[in-house]
Amino acid sequence: MMATERMPTGRFLMTAAHGDQRNGMLVSRVQKCADEPITITVAVLKGHALSPLIRDSAVFGLCELRGRDLMLSRLFNRPGELRGEDPFLGHGLVPDTGRIPIPTASASWVRCDLIRHLDIEADHEIYIGRVTAGGVIETAAEACEADSVPAARKRRNGVATKKVKKPARARPGVDNRVTKPTPETSDVKAPESHESS
Repeated sequence: MMATERMPTGRFLMTAAHGDQRNGMLVSRVQKCADEPITITVAVLKGHALSPLIRDSAVFGLCELRGRDLMLSRLFNRPGELRGEDPFLGHGLVPDTGRIPIPTASASWVRCDLIRHLDIEADHEIYIGRVTAGGVIETAAEACEADSVPAARKRRNGVATKKVKKPARARPGVDNRVTKPTPETSDVKAPESHESS
C-alpha cells in the first residue's frame, strides 16, 4: 500500500452526455496508455452516475482541473445531490465538443471515443478511450503574464513556456582580450640592466 500510494494521481473531471442528460464526476486515476493513436485509461469507482451515459453514448470527456480550482471541485464532490439536475447550467462550456460538456474553467481537456470497458474484480472499473479532440485552455491572466515578459517566456501552441537563455558568445578580439597593467600602475619593477658601459 505504501508503495502504490507513491504512484502519481491527478485531479480530473470526467463528463458524459446522452439524450437530454449530462453529468460529471471527479476522478484521480488517469493514464496515457498509447501514443498512436493517442489512448487513455480512466479508473472509476463502480456505481457512479456516468456509467449509463458513457455506455449509451460511447463517448466521454476528461478535464484537468486547475490547481486552485474550488468551484468545480465542490460542485462534483457531491454527486448524490446532483441526480436529476444539470450541473453544467450556468457554467461556460467549450464549443464544438460533440455535446460533451467541457467547462471553460478547466486547465485542459480531451474528448474520447470509448473503445473498451473493463469490469474488473475490484471496487473500480476501467474505461479506455481514444482521444479524438482536445485542447489547453489558457486564462486571461496566463495570457497576459506570458505576453508581458517576452524575453523570459515564449508562446508555443497557445501555451506559455519558459525560454532557455543561451550563454552569450565571446567576440574574438574584444571580449577575449587579456588586459595587462600599464607601467604607471604596475607594481612590478623593471629588472636592472647589467650591461657594462
